[in-house]
Amino acid sequence: MSLARATVYEFGPYRLDPLGLDLKRLDESISLPRKALEVLAELLKRPGAVASKEELMAAVWPAVIVEEGNLNQMVFLLRRALGEDYIDTVPRRGYRFKAAVRATAVPRCIDSIAVLPLDNLSRDPAQDYFADGVTEALITELAKLRGLRVVSRTSVIRYRGTQETVAQIARALRVQAIVEGSVMRSGDQLRITAQLIYASTDQHLWAAGYDGSIEDIFTLQNRIARDVATIVRGELSPDEQARLTIQRRARPEAHALYLKGRFFARQLTGEGQRRALQYFQDAVQSDADYAAAYAGLAECYVKLAYFFGMEPRKAFAEAAPAALKSVQLDNSLAEGHAVLSLLRLLNDWDWSAADAESRLAIELAPGDSYVYWKRGVYLRYAGRADEAVRAHRQAESFDPFSLIAIQEVGWPLYYARRFDESIDQFRKAVELESQWDQLYFGLGFALVERGRREEAIEAARTAVRLGPDNPLNHALLVYVLGRAGEGREARVEFDRLRTTWAYIPSWFLSIVWIGLNEHERALASLEDAFRDHEPCLVSLKVDPVFDPLRHHPTFTGMLKRVGLQP
Repeated sequence: MSLARATVYEFGPYRLDPLGLDLKRLDESISLPRKALEVLAELLKRPGAVASKEELMAAVWPAVIVEEGNLNQMVFLLRRALGEDYIDTVPRRGYRFKAAVRATAVPRCIDSIAVLPLDNLSRDPAQDYFADGVTEALITELAKLRGLRVVSRTSVIRYRGTQETVAQIARALRVQAIVEGSVMRSGDQLRITAQLIYASTDQHLWAAGYDGSIEDIFTLQNRIARDVATIVRGELSPDEQARLTIQRRARPEAHALYLKGRFFARQLTGEGQRRALQYFQDAVQSDADYAAAYAGLAECYVKLAYFFGMEPRKAFAEAAPAALKSVQLDNSLAEGHAVLSLLRLLNDWDWSAADAESRLAIELAPGDSYVYWKRGVYLRYAGRADEAVRAHRQAESFDPFSLIAIQEVGWPLYYARRFDESIDQFRKAVELESQWDQLYFGLGFALVERGRREEAIEAARTAVRLGPDNPLNHALLVYVLGRAGEGREARVEFDRLRTTWAYIPSWFLSIVWIGLNEHERALASLEDAFRDHEPCLVSLKVDPVFDPLRHHPTFTGMLKRVGLQP
């Protein structure tokens, strides 16, 4: 199997890439409408021969009724760009390219790709999770290749059953190539098909079918990923070959449970994470050596603490041993190292270990959005703002429709005091999904720092309305009201907060006290947070909320206690 190749046409000082629809003169691109370049490509395929107007219109405007004037206009633009020496008009017949043409096969460079959701041909909706699992596995494998941007599953899933064309999807995802395919499962037997399409011209570069039993699933997934990678790259480095030939194994029943867990883990709800946890727990009970299932367990616990209000100490007590187990069983598992990096940071306050684990995760999967997200979290709390923004932007580029990827960019911008950019980023996520309370959480903090108090109050109220069961949203509302000068209402909300919830992180109580301009009480709450080893203390160095405390000697000592330099 060789690298995808394409034919380019050279004439005089010009060169046309008909796939990329790129016309150059002495390496300088010439700007022309797409349809004009398509007409030129059709003429270059048959130099010296007459191409009738009917043939050209059928090729360039398929299934569309157009007037002859459209074709004439494109030829006029070509003659104006190229001169009069190349295209002849043959009266009452059509056009002819009269100059000598050299057709040359060149490697087709593909540096971005999306794997669309594989069709479930089993005619059983209950098997959708399995087809999704194969899709995600191919994405994960291809993400191991350096220099190849692979769109994450969160962004491609919206195209399941779509009527949009490959070209439309590719433009939305900003990729050059698309992988399509299907999964057919009948009992223990599998058939997986896949094809690689160069998106701009809908040219099929490769297609293949793979048969095996359910016990062969990991081997089949590896073969497909290697075949696609070989077509895209032509020659893989020894390191890439090694990564794409790692044979992971699991009992079929454990793998089925794991795929169901992944199905629910992708849902941005507390209930989805809890259902995923149960499937991952069942998977490791079925196969105690299944590394990916342990990583899934750890990730769910972290998300529950990170987004859905679970007490961090309880969540991390479960997540940490699961993350460690995943990398002990499989040290090449990028997602295991990524979630372990977050736990090293938030649970252990071990900054060097968090740095090393997050870097290793990216080395193992340089095209994976998830690992860049975890790297960005470490960088932003370490105060390395520009690097953090780049890491989160990279995650967003791999997963352009992921709410988490989009909104996480807002946090390093906020910590860097780039409040307007942060607000724009959080609003970008809100435009995609207006009903997730966490988006308004970050927006409220950024707005109040920018002095846009009424908007900040509205954002905080929206967070409370959408996430009434999360005490952190109510704490945000108290803080914003206090900062906005609405002290009486802030204290009413504070009393409601304290009487409604038995557990409120002391770190958040410190923020509430800052909002109420009671700094000594804020410092006392931070002391309580240290007593409970609360994970959010890692933000002390960078969070603008704590700016009123920065010159207090007690606060300076707190930074050192969490492993940071003032």
